[in-house]
Amino acid sequence: MNTDLKNLLNIQEFDKKVALLEEELDKIEKKEAKIVEVIDVKAEQLKNAKEEKEEIEKDKAFKEDLLNDTLENLKKLEVKLNSATNEKQAQAVNTEIDIAKTNKSVLEEKIVALEEDIELKEKDIKELEDRYAQLQKTLQEHKTKFNERRKQIKEEIKQIKENKENLIDNIDETLLHKYEKLNKWTKGTSIVPVRQGACYGCFMKLTPQTITNLEETDDIIFCPNCGRMLYKEEKTDSEND
Repeated sequence: MNTDLKNLLNIQEFDKKVALLEEELDKIEKKEAKIVEVIDVKAEQLKNAKEEKEEIEKDKAFKEDLLNDTLENLKKLEVKLNSATNEKQAQAVNTEIDIAKTNKSVLEEKIVALEEDIELKEKDIKELEDRYAQLQKTLQEHKTKFNERRKQIKEEIKQIKENKENLIDNIDETLLHKYEKLNKWTKGTSIVPVRQGACYGCFMKLTPQTITNLEETDDIIFCPNCGRMLYKEEKTDSEND
C-alpha cells in the first residue's frame, strides 16, 4: 500500500475518534439545551399562573368592594323604609331593597366562585413551583456531569490532534489537502476499502479499469462516483487458506 495512504489511514482513525467525540459533545449540548428549554417553559407557565391569580384576586377585591357598598346601601334603604310616610314611598324603597338584595346574592356567589378559582390557581402554582424546582435540581446535577464530560472530551480531542500532527509532516501536502477536503463531508470515511468490486463508501460498483489500477499500481486511486480514496484490503492468513 502507498506509504502516504497508510499514514492517511492512521490519520483517518484519529479523525473518526474526533468525530465521535464531537458527536457526543453535540448530544450533551442538545440534552442540556432541552432541559433549559423545559425550565423556561415552566418558568413562563408559573409567571402566567401567578399573573392570572393576581387578576382573579383583583376581581374578587373589586366585587367585595361592590358588596360592601351594596350592604351599606341596604342599611340606608332600611332606614329610608322606616322613614317612609306613605305606601307609595314604602313601595319604591322596597323595590330598591329587592334590587340591592339581588345584587348582594349575585356578588356573594361570584365572590365564592372567585375564591374557588384562587384556590385552584394556588394549587396549580404550587405544582408548577415544585416541578420548576425539580427541573432546576436536575439541570444542576446534569451540568456537573456535562461539564466533567465536556472537559474529558476536550482533553481527548486535544491529545488525538497532537498525535495526528505527528503524522502530518510525513504526508504529501497536496494529498493531505485532498483528504482534508473530503473529510469535511465524509466524517472519517474519506479512505475506504474496495469489497466485492464496490466502493465501501458509496457502495457503487467500480469500473474494471479502476479495479485494475488499484491492483496493479501504487498510485492513489479515487472512486469515480463519490471521490473517496480507495485501497485494496490485504487478505488475512485465513482468507489465503
